[in-house]
Amino acid sequence: MNNYTPHLYISAARWFRLVFIVPLLVANPGARAQDLNCADAEYYENGNIEFCRLSAAETISGQSFPRGTGVHFNTNGDMDWVFLPEDMVIQGYLCRGGGHAFQTSFHPNGQLKTAWLAADEIIQGIPCAKFRFLTAVFAGLHGKNGGTTFHDNGQLSYCELSQQYVIEGKKFKKGAVVKFAADGKLRQGH
Repeated sequence: MNNYTPHLYISAARWFRLVFIVPLLVANPGARAQDLNCADAEYYENGNIEFCRLSAAETISGQSFPRGTGVHFNTNGDMDWVFLPEDMVIQGYLCRGGGHAFQTSFHPNGQLKTAWLAADEIIQGIPCAKFRFLTAVFAGLHGKNGGTTFHDNGQLSYCELSQQYVIEGKKFKKGAVVKFAADGKLRQGH
């Protein structure tokens, strides 16, 4: 005779979602508690999604992402970075994809923060270079990582020039690093 009594186990994160999140959704049907189509998901203790691999195309923070995109959120539920499954246009710029090779990041307001350009691009009048593998490999020697960054207002923050160019009366060589303030003014270049 078997005296085994099955025990019901529920994780703290799942309990939190059932006790706090579900009632909030019922009380406020307009709320969006990260209702994404995920092939797999990891959660924070507060019940918010930490990481999700999309099982279908989704729009997050106004940006469309294809199936297979890996999306990371901060503890507040804001998308902060993605792994794109393929090269794709994000906020007007062709960003490198390919799984876990390139992490495209975002500011909490949804604006692009870091892009790894798949092609040379003119960004706000500045000729920015595409990501080059060897630039990143030797970043410790010259301080260039090959990325392109933006301020939270969408203004260009950092790029490496794809060609010789004059900015605010200063001549820069191809490959030079240029940095800009949030108002678009040149902060530093070398």
